[in-house]
Amino acid sequence: MSSADDMVLAGSRPSNTNPIDSTHNRIATVLIFYSINLFLIPSLITLEGPYNYLKYIPAVTCIFVWSSYRNKADWAYWMAPLVIGTCLFLFWVSVLLFAPSILFILLMGWVTFSGVRMIRIHFHPVYKMGYSGHSVYNENINLAANEMLAACPTCLAVLAVNPLLLSPEDRCPHCDSPLVFGNEEE
Repeated sequence: MSSADDMVLAGSRPSNTNPIDSTHNRIATVLIFYSINLFLIPSLITLEGPYNYLKYIPAVTCIFVWSSYRNKADWAYWMAPLVIGTCLFLFWVSVLLFAPSILFILLMGWVTFSGVRMIRIHFHPVYKMGYSGHSVYNENINLAANEMLAACPTCLAVLAVNPLLLSPEDRCPHCDSPLVFGNEEE
């Protein structure tokens, strides 16, 4: 194995880019949709009169954050979860005010679940390193024969494992979830 940038996360399809860049692209795509929603929500309120321009401030701010996040600006790293969190909060305010059906509530629950997952990724140290341009692979790591770097499919912790010796009984030392699923769980 030449570098950990060639690592494929368990359960994901191999691609030409590394997993950190793929995750970053997914978050950036989701962030643009949350940014559009933060423009649409004030537009639906339709501010009239001399304060009509205020509805464009969230849109301009969010597009600026999205552009900076897409280009991996340091200051935008925590602004993206802030935009996503703000939008999730406004979604749940709309659920409380305008919840006409159980389908709408289920849809907002699913959006919240997905948004919280996007926010949680920012707390992972490997994603932080990848966002800032550092390689996951440390040249000083001496792996034993037949060992390789792999990521836990649940918490994405980077582990040195021997793939030939993995079994369904092996568990992640960080989150205690199984590293390999049994045949009945696949």
